[in-house]
Amino acid sequence: MNKNGIITCLALLPFCASAGLAERGGLSGEISVLGGVASTDSNLSTNASETKSGTLNSEGNRETDAIFGPLGSLKFTFGQNLDKQIFAGTSREDIAIGIVALEVGYKQELASGTQVSLSYLPTLLAEDVWADPFLTGSPRTETEKTGNAYRLQFSRISGSPFALDMAYAQTEFDNEQSGSSLGLTSQQQETLDREGDSFYTKLSYRQFLGAGLGVTPAFVYLKHDADGDAMSHQTYGGELTYFSFLGRNKIVLTGSFNYRGYDAVNPAFGIERTDREYSAFLAYEYAHLFEIHPLSLVSLAGYSHIDSNIDFYNESQYLLSLGVTYRF
Repeated sequence: MNKNGIITCLALLPFCASAGLAERGGLSGEISVLGGVASTDSNLSTNASETKSGTLNSEGNRETDAIFGPLGSLKFTFGQNLDKQIFAGTSREDIAIGIVALEVGYKQELASGTQVSLSYLPTLLAEDVWADPFLTGSPRTETEKTGNAYRLQFSRISGSPFALDMAYAQTEFDNEQSGSSLGLTSQQQETLDREGDSFYTKLSYRQFLGAGLGVTPAFVYLKHDADGDAMSHQTYGGELTYFSFLGRNKIVLTGSFNYRGYDAVNPAFGIERTDREYSAFLAYEYAHLFEIHPLSLVSLAGYSHIDSNIDFYNESQYLLSLGVTYRF
C-alpha cells in the first residue's frame, strides 16, 4: 500500500457471479473521487525529510499528508454470451484488498467456465525514490522509479472456486546511487543495485459461507531478481479475505502476512536482510446513496507494518479515506 496507490484507491468488487462477464453488453464504467489522510513512517519514502539525521541503522520519521484523487475505468463487453471484454482502468478486485494498478487488457470466458484475462500495466506516473537512501547528515536527492508489468489471470477455473494470478514486472531507476555515500568498494556498491525483474504468483480459493458471505484464502509467492544480490529476494505469504454483501452494505476485509528473505549480505549493515510484513485492509460500500441507484458511498482503511531485522527498513503506513463512485 504505497502513497501513489492510496491517492487513487476507491471502490469495491462485487464477488457475486453473474452470467457472462457483465450484466449487459456494450460500454460500461465508473468515475470515482476519494479524499482522506495517509501516514508513512519509512526511511525509503520521499515524503520524509531530505536529510536523515542520527545513525544510519535507525527508523524513519512519520509524515502525514492529506490525499485527494479521481479514479475511472471503462469496459466494453461483447459476444453472443457476453463472454468477451476489453477493459482499461483499475480492477475493483485489486482495490478491495488494497492493491491499485492501472491495467489495459482483454478478458474472455471459456466454455469450461474459466475466465482468462491478459493485461498490461504501464507506469504512467514515475514513483519518486531516493537516489541513495543510505546518505545521512546531508540532503538526499530524488530519482524516478519506473517499470512495466504483464499479467495473466485465470478465475473460476473450470467452474471451480480456484483462481490463479501471475505477473512479470521490470523495474528501472533513472539514477541508481545506492551506497555511494558509504565508502564501499565498487563490487559492494553493485550488490545494492535495485533494478531487476519480478515474478509474482497468487493462488486463491473462494468459499461461500452463506448468502452474500464468504472467505477467500490465498497463497502468494514473489521472486525479485535484482541486479544487486543484496536486493534480490523471495517472498512467501498468505492472505485471508472476508466478504459480506447484505442489502446495500458491502464489506471486504483482508489480512495478510509475508516473509521476505534476501539473497546476500547487505554491505551497508553487514548482515542479510529478512522482513516480516503484516497488513490489514478494509473496504466498505453503501449502495444507492441518496436513493440514486448508480451512486455509492465508499470508504477505505488500511494499515501495514514491516518488521525487519535491520531497523533502517522498518516501516509502517496507514490510510483513512472516504469517497463516492458513480457507475454507468
